[in-house]
Amino acid sequence: MKLDQAIQQHLEKLPLPLQGEVLDYVLYLEQKSGKPTTDDSERRKSLASALEKVAAMNPYSAVDPASWVREQREERALPGRE
Repeated sequence: MKLDQAIQQHLEKLPLPLQGEVLDYVLYLEQKSGKPTTDDSERRKSLASALEKVAAMNPYSAVDPASWVREQREERALPGRE
């Protein structure tokens, strides 16, 4: 198994917020590595490619929007409604 496939398998097992943290860390490592800055067109192509990959993963397919909203509202008291 290739390294990128192994990373992908582990990444898919993580909850969505942790997947975002992994992306942040990868971007940090890219910045730290001192890669030369890219121009706007290259950044746009890179962003479009990344968004296409995320869309193909369909990370929200198992999330029921109504249930998610209910869970979010239960976690904190609304101001003025304690």
